[in-house]
Amino acid sequence: MRTKSVLLQLGYTSKMRLDGIAAYAKEHGWLIAVEDRSSLPRGWTGDGALVMLRARQPRMAAFAQGLASRGIPVVDLSICHPELALPRVVGDHRAIGALAAEHFAERHFRNAAFFAKDWTEVEKLRLAGFAESWRGGDPGRKPLKWVWRRECDEQCYDDWKALGAWLSERLKAAPKPLALFAFNDNDAARALDVALDAGLAVPEEVAILGCDDEPLICENQRVTISSVRHDLKRIGWECAALLDRLMEGAEAPSGPTLVPPLGISVRRSTDTVAASSPAMRKALSLIARHLGDAYGAADLAREMGISRATLGRLFAAELDSAPAKEIARQRLARAKLLLARTDRPLKAIARECGFCDAAHFTNAFRRATGLTPRAARRR
Repeated sequence: MRTKSVLLQLGYTSKMRLDGIAAYAKEHGWLIAVEDRSSLPRGWTGDGALVMLRARQPRMAAFAQGLASRGIPVVDLSICHPELALPRVVGDHRAIGALAAEHFAERHFRNAAFFAKDWTEVEKLRLAGFAESWRGGDPGRKPLKWVWRRECDEQCYDDWKALGAWLSERLKAAPKPLALFAFNDNDAARALDVALDAGLAVPEEVAILGCDDEPLICENQRVTISSVRHDLKRIGWECAALLDRLMEGAEAPSGPTLVPPLGISVRRSTDTVAASSPAMRKALSLIARHLGDAYGAADLAREMGISRATLGRLFAAELDSAPAKEIARQRLARAKLLLARTDRPLKAIARECGFCDAAHFTNAFRRATGLTPRAARRR
């Protein structure tokens, strides 16, 4: 097999995409050159190129077109320039939006909003999938649409304070509890800061979901951020595999190759169910605060200053559930997160999530999921 020389012209991109490309390149013996520029390196005579074309960067688009016009196979890892006839491997952004809507619907939210700082083809596709799934056949049920670039003056697009003031006004005025789907994790982190600075409780008043599942962003916030697991590593692998086929003389596919999302990493920012009354939101917050304690419905009623019967009616009216069921749900949700994101022993997870011991935890987890905690962790 002949060794191939491949140029990567991607600019900033996720490490997971690069990991996918690197895995394919290593397996197939590629020689990789990485350039962050919009002109062809002088004297470069490689076999193919992977590019990531972004909006409002015409020189990059011209660069990719120039390579293609010379007969050099090029694969684009974005959908920002659909007018260019280039082979593409991208995430299924409509499916990402639909998955976000389903996540909030499962948590009984009735009010939703989509927030994005920019407005490119990718934002449009994610919003379309989110809105279509959220409507569920009801044309009158629409999420709010907050797109900063469409409402700001160009000179203030990068003004952090102006964006914060604009978003704060909308968050405070929106009906609560609100399900907020942010275009990506960066936008979710910005929305989280604005919501908390405005005195809004996350997730009880505003539940926030990002996309891309970048741990660097999601896990280093005042409230950890739930995120759609965009399968970036597979995108990197598939785009490299497509380029390899093109370099071997295969015909380009007629449309983009779409990679579906993997699911959702649930963290604290959406780890709740929607509750419209302040009393219910307080109850959910207290349960979350006491997950590691021997804490039951009687303790919750006493801390709220109401009777057990009143507490039961509150849960039945708002959630069609019971306090004990919600306590169990939150404990299992926290345990799933710790199993997936940490290497803590089962005994420590059981203690942190309010189970008597590891055996109690294992039995409760198996009844709820059909799996033991160890099996769930391996998955």
